[in-house]
Amino acid sequence: MSNQTRDHRNLEKPIKLYFNRCFSTTPRIIKLFLSYQDNHKFEIYISHCSTNESMQEVADYFEVEPLLEGRDYVDYCLDFCLEHEIDLFVPRYNVTTLIAYKDDFDRIGVKVMFIGSAEIYQTLESKVKTYEALDNTDIIAIPMSFCVKNYEEFNTAYQKITEIGSSVCMKPISGISGNGFKQIIETMTEVEELYLTTGFTIAKDRIVRILQDSQNVEPFIVMEYLEDDEFSIDCLAKKGELIRAIPRRKLDSYRQNIEHRVDLIAIAQKLTKRFNLNYLFNIQVKCHKGTIYLIEINTRMSGGIHKSSLAGVNFLYLAIKLLMGETVTIQEKIRWDFQISNRENYELSDLG
Repeated sequence: MSNQTRDHRNLEKPIKLYFNRCFSTTPRIIKLFLSYQDNHKFEIYISHCSTNESMQEVADYFEVEPLLEGRDYVDYCLDFCLEHEIDLFVPRYNVTTLIAYKDDFDRIGVKVMFIGSAEIYQTLESKVKTYEALDNTDIIAIPMSFCVKNYEEFNTAYQKITEIGSSVCMKPISGISGNGFKQIIETMTEVEELYLTTGFTIAKDRIVRILQDSQNVEPFIVMEYLEDDEFSIDCLAKKGELIRAIPRRKLDSYRQNIEHRVDLIAIAQKLTKRFNLNYLFNIQVKCHKGTIYLIEINTRMSGGIHKSSLAGVNFLYLAIKLLMGETVTIQEKIRWDFQISNRENYELSDLG
């Protein structure tokens, strides 16, 4: 636990803001949020699955969570909010379960930053359901993809994708931070498999062996591999109306470009309206053979949203104002077209 004095906010009663199991980058986002001159005083409460010095540094109160899932975890969050008299809750973990108990949080007077209804969470947390919801619309292209759970389905999916001239990849139906994504290589020697492959490649033969030997495989997605530029679009919205979107083009593992892409912002606007989205969320798209395809819509603020804030938009600050029912005014002067390195240390004055 750590305590900090924040002299620039002087209201007697602070607004208590709670984050659960947030990303490792969240302390940067919180520092940026707190750097804004405001007539509100905030206290930061964080719970996480393990100790974390950077989170403890920005928190007025920090605790390690017990190992709970499902309704038990919901009860933990409700009890945490009651015990600490939390006003605002920005959930990251177990949100698809938490949303089902929104009324319970309402009853204890806690405003939760849910981006949509329980049905919307169920749709967007599954790439299969998201793609189905957008099929036969003109909002954005959907990559050829198949839900696979056995060898026969995998073989059919693989053949159909390669027939259109695309490479093949696999990914979980619901995942985070690229976990489980693999590009499928047609063949690979044992030596190559042992020494040369990365965590993002897998031999087709290995998948075939696993599927043929197992009777109980969790369904996964097989889809065409999209080969060109990837963009992460950080979004702020209110009741289905996009307020601001900042696209980031991923150059490599360390560098990104903030880019003014009118076409991507228009796509974000249409998706926001289609799913009636609120507050903070993130849209992942990728280009392939001249077409923009949807990868996924993340039902939370991204771990890299502090990078988008370099363009001049303090996303969390604005979303919190919306959650409190206040009017949001967007700074019109946006800084576009510049490169960011993941290894850079940003001064708060650069992020305002």
